[in-house]
Amino acid sequence: MKQAPHRAPVAPRSPGHDPEDVRRELLYLRKGAGYADKRLSGCVALVGVLGGETEPTEVLRERLESAIDSLHDADGELLRIVFGLDDDVRGVATLSARRDHAGARLGLGREAVADRDARAVERLLHQLVTGWYPKSPVAIRIPESHNGIVNHVVHIGTVVDNMRHELTHHQYRFMVTFDGAEFVAVAATHGGAVAVTRGEWALRTLTTPGGVVHQFWHVSPLRRGVTYELGFIVRNPDMASDPYWLSEESLAFHEPTRHVVFEVQFKGTVPEQIWTFSGLTAAERPGRPSQGVPLTPESGTVRAQFRDLYGGLYAGVAWDGQLRASPATMPTYEAGLCGITPVGRA
Repeated sequence: MKQAPHRAPVAPRSPGHDPEDVRRELLYLRKGAGYADKRLSGCVALVGVLGGETEPTEVLRERLESAIDSLHDADGELLRIVFGLDDDVRGVATLSARRDHAGARLGLGREAVADRDARAVERLLHQLVTGWYPKSPVAIRIPESHNGIVNHVVHIGTVVDNMRHELTHHQYRFMVTFDGAEFVAVAATHGGAVAVTRGEWALRTLTTPGGVVHQFWHVSPLRRGVTYELGFIVRNPDMASDPYWLSEESLAFHEPTRHVVFEVQFKGTVPEQIWTFSGLTAAERPGRPSQGVPLTPESGTVRAQFRDLYGGLYAGVAWDGQLRASPATMPTYEAGLCGITPVGRA
């Protein structure tokens, strides 16, 4: 076994762009002369939810128009005018002039147009993030009636010290698709010392026959279309007398999840075989090294990325601790979690 140098614990990072970035870019795109292909190309987050920079500009524009047209109560017509996509306002140089045109067509005053315009942008953001419009590039679509969330970014960073679990950082950034939930729940197969590190959440932990359920209560009821961040750390409360080797870090993705990163830092002993897996049931995970994608540590750390996970199946990183340990003397365990899930009012 190789020996890895000691370094700072893995800290949670947030790759990609969240709905707040998309919101800012939508607001930017409606200003001035409104939509233009060149202006859209500079909106990195919006381009991302429309399919990515590898897509032709015509396709990105078509998807944006499809999302706008999917809105109800004439919001689509309003936003086509506001963004400068309507034939009648092409070339109109200011947002205020396009709002005046919208007011004249829809029979609204300027203030009413501005207020309705702002609400319509929020509805458009929800359509783009959930992918619920006809020409969406997103493989996972969540209907309006689904009482759930959309995880935009999940980051799991774990530190393993000589094959024993030391700590794991969890970070979730998600948008809520309904109003009124007061807490979210994360189920785990094992206990530990848990502390909130990000967001306005109060922790309650319930013990179950199969492990524990961590309830994270928000300071106020969760609201549809709002982006929240939840971060917490789980520490091994007694590494000195812990008899178990850690062999896996994984998560079951019950809610649609756009971007996932697992990072594992090995201090001391570095396993000879490390691999990623996804789409496995609890009984199947973590599979065998030959069935997964091998990972090569850099300075004792491995990193795996996934996109568009859903369906309650597991994904994560595993290593050969369970293959090398003697079950009679050194049993292994996994640090798998069930996915973050909105629960509603207690």
